[in-house]
Amino acid sequence: MKKIILSLITCLTIGFGFAQVFNTEHSTHFKKESEKDTYKIVFPSAYGFTTLHHLDNVMMDNTKAMVLTKYDQDMKAGESLTFNLPKLGLRAADLQEVIEVDGKLIFLSKVMDKKSAKHQVNAQVFSEKGNSVSDNKVLSSFPIQKYSKSGFYKIAISPDKTKFAIVANMPFVKKTKEKVMIWVYDMELNLLWEQTKTLTFDSRKSYREAVFLQNSGLVVMNKTVDAFKKSRNNKLLTFNGKSVETLDFSSEGFIPMEMELIDVNGQSMLTGFFWNGKKSVVKINSKEGNNNDGAFLYNLGTNNLIGIHEWSDTLNAKDLKSLQVVDVKVKGDDIFMIGEKYLYDSEFRKTGNTTSTDLDYFYTYGSSVIVNFDTKGTLKSFTPLFKSEKLKNQAKEKGSLSTLFLENGLRVFSNNDRHITFSTFFTDNKGTFNRPSVIPYQSGTSTIPFVITKTVREVKDYAMVYYITNYGDRYWFNKMTW
Repeated sequence: MKKIILSLITCLTIGFGFAQVFNTEHSTHFKKESEKDTYKIVFPSAYGFTTLHHLDNVMMDNTKAMVLTKYDQDMKAGESLTFNLPKLGLRAADLQEVIEVDGKLIFLSKVMDKKSAKHQVNAQVFSEKGNSVSDNKVLSSFPIQKYSKSGFYKIAISPDKTKFAIVANMPFVKKTKEKVMIWVYDMELNLLWEQTKTLTFDSRKSYREAVFLQNSGLVVMNKTVDAFKKSRNNKLLTFNGKSVETLDFSSEGFIPMEMELIDVNGQSMLTGFFWNGKKSVVKINSKEGNNNDGAFLYNLGTNNLIGIHEWSDTLNAKDLKSLQVVDVKVKGDDIFMIGEKYLYDSEFRKTGNTTSTDLDYFYTYGSSVIVNFDTKGTLKSFTPLFKSEKLKNQAKEKGSLSTLFLENGLRVFSNNDRHITFSTFFTDNKGTFNRPSVIPYQSGTSTIPFVITKTVREVKDYAMVYYITNYGDRYWFNKMTW
């Protein structure tokens, strides 16, 4: 009898041992310095993390400060460093990209100045070890005559994060062709190659172009022609520092929309969503969103569309419009692409019976979907996620979602139930998520906060995730372990 009881206890212990429990502990609360302050977590480790925060969507030209603060494993603040983005004339640069790699942050910012007749991209490098910031380095520059015709910059990072590209569209000139300049750098800010090219397309005041950088160093541009007509089509342009190759990208029944570049076992591929061109014309500033009819996978090495799949009949795809690629995970022979509807609008703020000069901003997140391909482009499943949610002004930080691949499963952080949720897909190891509970005010009532989805960061090689939560005007750092 004792042996039977002992065996039963052993079985229960083994069973419970495989029932994953995700626990979260939180820090003391803090408040933002401004409602326009935006936070992100960088350098996550078993010994702590660093925060980067700065003002978002501000119009101040004089100063744009970046603030970095180190936190220990107990989520207590340590040393802090503040520095300003560089200026050109009296204008402070706008932050374009922050690249985190090898214990450093590369701050890429752009700035233009009519008096200096320049539009340029700057780089400043923060060292985690030295807690210091390098002097500014100008990475790219071209001349301008006026702000209304100042050209554009786009930045692309290779999937392996060994290099980045800066692509500039030269200022609009009537009755000429579009001209681009390209610079490709490694993460030590060494220039690998540069190229200036006049294309066959007419010069315009704006373009519908997306830029990608392959691990090999090739720059790929997806150029949309006649974006708001039924004749909409796409060209793929590939730059190598010396020449440009142009190929037809779209075809009958396939007009690619939003997409991302991924590396699949050493092969560069584009994956995203497409419009079939049949049901309606793509609309300008559509309040409902532009049509998407399915998902695709395109092999850049062979220039072949290896997967094109329209929404299945079992999927309620009525609201799957204006889909952005939120994230793509490549695991073995599986590709998991997460797509989410995203719309943005603004209007002048109404105060009583009058309208002020201040703007209110409105954001729509969702509906959303998970697309599961195999690496050959075969569709394995469409999985619906969350319905649409509309947010206003700074409440946008609670929108969207964040994904991690943990314990052999796809885990999704969101605020789908009006507080933090942790959903699991593609594994039997669902686990139990012990949500953080906070007492935000003196009332003593505990509550479940929201997650700031874009702050979720995994600690590699450790069973640990950091993220920030919010309730009212108070925020908490959180550490999830299992």
